[in-house]
Amino acid sequence: MSDRFPTHAKDPAFGPTIWVTRTSPDNEKTAGALRRLGFDALAVPVLRVEGLPEKALDEPPDAIVFTSVNGVRHHSICPALLDIPVFAVGDRTAASAAHAGYTHVVSAAGDVLDLERLIVQSLPRGSRLLHFSAHRPAGDLTGNLRRKGYLATRKPVYETRDVAVAKLLASLPAPHEINGILIHSPRAGHVVKRCLERTSRPFRGIVYCISDAAAAPFEGKQGMDIRVAARPDEASMLALIANP
Repeated sequence: MSDRFPTHAKDPAFGPTIWVTRTSPDNEKTAGALRRLGFDALAVPVLRVEGLPEKALDEPPDAIVFTSVNGVRHHSICPALLDIPVFAVGDRTAASAAHAGYTHVVSAAGDVLDLERLIVQSLPRGSRLLHFSAHRPAGDLTGNLRRKGYLATRKPVYETRDVAVAKLLASLPAPHEINGILIHSPRAGHVVKRCLERTSRPFRGIVYCISDAAAAPFEGKQGMDIRVAARPDEASMLALIANP
């Protein structure tokens, strides 16, 4: 562990305090992993996820695309589609899709760009793709695939909303009492940045980001220690914290 943390960090009662900002219920899984490493984890999400009503499909796709576990969690499963190819952004999303009943799931084991490359390498142009997504996705995967000749359709199945800054600040200790913050998405980063800008005492800890995109909201923040995981996954984030 970093020498910026107390030497008794292996004792969960006294270890460094890490704010886990990811959405529920996954935030508790991350917090539990941190506690097992000897950290004091605060599971206070900065975003909340709500499912959206769905319309029936006009025609079955050749493949399904998931860019998040929430896409799997909130979409309506059609039994007739469980045997078609499924492309997932990462291993957790792929595992979630397999658990939901899909039998041919492939993981890009990375970010949305890795997923796009995997689809292009795996499917011929003209294939019909159905992307179960957030109402406001972080990127334009569907548009990029269309420009490359795919018949890609995006179907929003959940919406992510910001938790009010005032509510977050009321649920957290003072910034100087937090040693680290975990950021799992660019949008979460923007919310956390607004929180830190509203506090009277500066945050002097470390911001751990799952990707360069998640770290982008903090660019230009003087004196802030920003660290990015080697790979955009949970294991890499935990390794970044446990072995700085």
